[in-house]
Amino acid sequence: MLRLVDRVTASEVPVLIHGESGSGKELVARAIHHNGPRAAHPFVSENCGAIPEGLLESALFGHVRGAFTGADRPRAGLFEVADRGTLFLDEIGEMSLAMQTKLLRVLEDGLVRPLGSDRARKVDVRVIAATHRDLDALVRARAFREDLLYRLNIITIRVPPLRERATDVPLIVQHLVAKHGRGPVRVTRGAMERLSAYGWPGNVRQLENEIRRAIVLCDGTIDREHLSPEIAHGGGAAPRELGLNVRARIDALETELVRDALERTRGNQTQAAKLLGLSRFGLQKMIKRLAIEA
Repeated sequence: MLRLVDRVTASEVPVLIHGESGSGKELVARAIHHNGPRAAHPFVSENCGAIPEGLLESALFGHVRGAFTGADRPRAGLFEVADRGTLFLDEIGEMSLAMQTKLLRVLEDGLVRPLGSDRARKVDVRVIAATHRDLDALVRARAFREDLLYRLNIITIRVPPLRERATDVPLIVQHLVAKHGRGPVRVTRGAMERLSAYGWPGNVRQLENEIRRAIVLCDGTIDREHLSPEIAHGGGAAPRELGLNVRARIDALETELVRDALERTRGNQTQAAKLLGLSRFGLQKMIKRLAIEA
């Protein structure tokens, strides 16, 4: 993967990054931008699945004053903000067909027309998209435009889940400790062994939450006692290592169901709890126990 990232960094072609939720897709996109010829210009990101369609159109393309109710002042869209830089569109598979058509038009001619305006503006933006969905399957289901897919996946980079690259965990931990630690923080060998052995169903995002938690609980040195119980005691092994461990399998299944419910409801915990047949308080307890970012 890293060799492919190095190859595409110096180019201008669109890139499609595929990987599980929380696997570090945006980190890859940032690495491509910051090590490429556009590094001196903006890197702008938007999650296409986290914002309603009407607001997404305004966010990407901007609007003029009076374009819709509440538009009391003009606003530049993210394409304009990212001019000469990079625009990262996360969860592109969640975009509606209507928005896909508008995005395709911008990718084809480089012209952005703000909502309510009759004038288009030329922009120079490299687009990097990401998804955890199977876009080919969405094309077959007529939920994603085939011509847009051809535009986006000139180069496809697969980001492996963290459970498939356990040897990367110590390096990632060092980066996260430096990022979130206030002053020097050391990680003991025992703690690092448990962090490396865990399956991380939530990938890098879950690992980051775990490190932030441990930093708060420790006094300059992260040891096993500062880790979540399922990690400290080895209850969350990677799927290939689960065997007949009932608790680990249940945790993995619960994590998958909770994440699916939160994705379907776009993070609305009340609605997600209803889908799961839980109370909102029960869902919150489960989210905390499984170290799921919500």
